[in-house]
Amino acid sequence: MASLKSIGLMTIGVLGAGVVLMGSAFEADPSILLLAGAVLLSGFCGLVGQEGTKEGSAVCASILIVLGLGLGVLLNQGLVSRLFLIGLLGYVAVSLNRETRSSLRAKIIFIQVAIAVALALGSIFSGDTVRLLAGLLLAVTFLPLAPFHLPFVGMLERAKGTLPSFWIVVWLTIGLAELQAIHASLTDDMLLALSLLALASAVYASLACLGQQKSNLFVASATVAHVALVWGLLDIFSSFSRWGIPFGVAVALVMGGVSLAFSFVRQRYGWQTIGKLPGLASPMPRFGTVMVFLVSFAVFLPLFSTFSGLKFMTTAVTHDVGIILILSTFLVVWLGGGWYFSRVLHQTAFGTARPDVPYTDLRTAEFVAVSALLVCAAYSGLIH
Repeated sequence: MASLKSIGLMTIGVLGAGVVLMGSAFEADPSILLLAGAVLLSGFCGLVGQEGTKEGSAVCASILIVLGLGLGVLLNQGLVSRLFLIGLLGYVAVSLNRETRSSLRAKIIFIQVAIAVALALGSIFSGDTVRLLAGLLLAVTFLPLAPFHLPFVGMLERAKGTLPSFWIVVWLTIGLAELQAIHASLTDDMLLALSLLALASAVYASLACLGQQKSNLFVASATVAHVALVWGLLDIFSSFSRWGIPFGVAVALVMGGVSLAFSFVRQRYGWQTIGKLPGLASPMPRFGTVMVFLVSFAVFLPLFSTFSGLKFMTTAVTHDVGIILILSTFLVVWLGGGWYFSRVLHQTAFGTARPDVPYTDLRTAEFVAVSALLVCAAYSGLIH
């Protein structure tokens, strides 16, 4: 476990240096470098925060496998990128097949993954229309909108240790890259349909958050709700690479940070039911501090997207229906997020701590890992 973690951290260091070199020596797309940097940072934090438990070696190995496949998708183009994407989808299918019992939901997930693989491969040899449809399906799968969110939720529900946090960042960065590739080709009718789907997805995911008791499923639903805002704002803000990518990265890192903080509690006590351990801010002040900052940042994320998008807003007139959809989606995500995040904060950080639990606060490495995700999310959402 220790040697595997050391190898992983060294690998991430080398890859990080390579990404920096690409940005300085070659004319690489800055938005792609930002996405790759987010994946590397999340992988580093996931490895640092993973304890040496029985499942620790498997988690570290999974992080390294997904890291290689995810970077392969982001840093390559054409056939090579699609082959890495097919490899990642295949890994998803194998992982879910190993952990999932046969059910209608599982069958739907496998069918969606199979269609995504077929379209990813077929789009290489097909015309522009097929490539657009393939890219759109991949985008709504990896930048998840209901009802295409099931593979994302399924992976987070069954991932162990710190792996859910890493999956959030990898999944969303690939979705952002797919959306950036097809954004210019989306027609007005497509944008209107996506705005409607985004509003429905935001409502559904926000309601799902209020009913979730397991931390992994709560973070998955909250992520789907916030991602809906990216889709909802496509019809009004131009220059997606300059506002959508930074905002999407901020969402990925903040939700990854919340998931990582919850994983530290699971590693200590084996519980992932929200509310079983209230009052953690008192016996675990470091955990309480990062949770307060993470939740506060998450609540105000919709405002960051609006402020960043306004800088690149064109003078084009948006139809009344589009304005209503955008405003409705914004209010659902913002007000819903304030409701369910404040509820979760009161169920975890505040309240009376249980006297029968031997509390241990976050280690320095764990505190630094979560703090790094939060700081970089602030940079991406506010400064970039």
